[in-house]
Formats: sequence, structure tokens, C-alpha cells
Amino acid sequence: MILLKPMTENAYIHWLKDSIKEYADEKTKAGNFKKETSLEQAEKEFSQLLPEGRETKNHYLFTLIHEESGEAVGNLWVHVKEEEKEIFIYDIVILESKRGLGYGKEALTSLDSFARELGINKISLHVFGHNKIALSLYQKSGFEITNVLMSKSL
Repeated sequence: MILLKPMTENAYIHWLKDSIKEYADEKTKAGNFKKETSLEQAEKEFSQLLPEGRETKNHYLFTLIHEESGEAVGNLWVHVKEEEKEIFIYDIVILESKRGLGYGKEALTSLDSFARELGINKISLHVFGHNKIALSLYQKSGFEITNVLMSKSL
């Protein structure tokens, strides 16, 4: 089982730096950002979404802990939209050395429990089309595709 533990300030600092870089890379790979400006664009989006850092209202930043070993296996960032009774997953990352061991699916199951405790009845997310592993995980976890945006490079 995976436990959702609030991120410490130190963990948040490391997560933020890594997540901004990964997001910038993913947006560039998807063709949404230009490589030259991708990092500053990503930093701007993160600062708009998390103006109070890990204390931003209705945003939850978790370290994913494997219950048996007590080991950190990844991170999760969600936004609770109270009026809509919805959680939006902004970021879920399993440490590279822990991938393929079922921790992603377990983390999503733990998030389901967290959502139910809050009276939430819907969880949504965005996944980049080129991330086939994540797409497969989400579909196996019960997520359905609701929109498809496609483009063609000439």
C-alpha cells in the first residue's frame, strides 16, 4: 500500500525544481513550448498555480511512501475543486528506480480513498500523448479518455 504523506519543505524544494524541468521538457517534446523559453514558461505556470508554495489553498503535495518499507517511492500533486467535487492530478511521479513495481497504480488507489474521504466523486488529469506508459496506467486504473488533441508537424 502507498501512503500519501504531506511533503516536507525540503522535499518540496527538490520536487519543485525537478518538476519544473520535467514539465518544461514535456511541453517542449509535445510542441507546446519552444526549447529556448520552456524553463521560464514552466516556472511561470508553476508560480501561478502554487502562489503560496506547498501552502497554496486546495493544493495537496504528497510524498508517496511504501507502507511496508517506509521508503519514498514518488510524489503526487493534486488540486481539490471543492464546488465541482473533483480532484485534478497535476503531477504524479514514481522514482525511476521504483517504476514498473505497481507503485503508480497503488498511489492512484490511495488517491481514490483520499478523494472519497473528502466527498469527491471525480478525479481528472492530463497526460501527454507521447507518454504511452502513463496512458496505459491510467486506463488500467479506470480513467477514460475524454478529449483528444492532435497535431501534425509539416
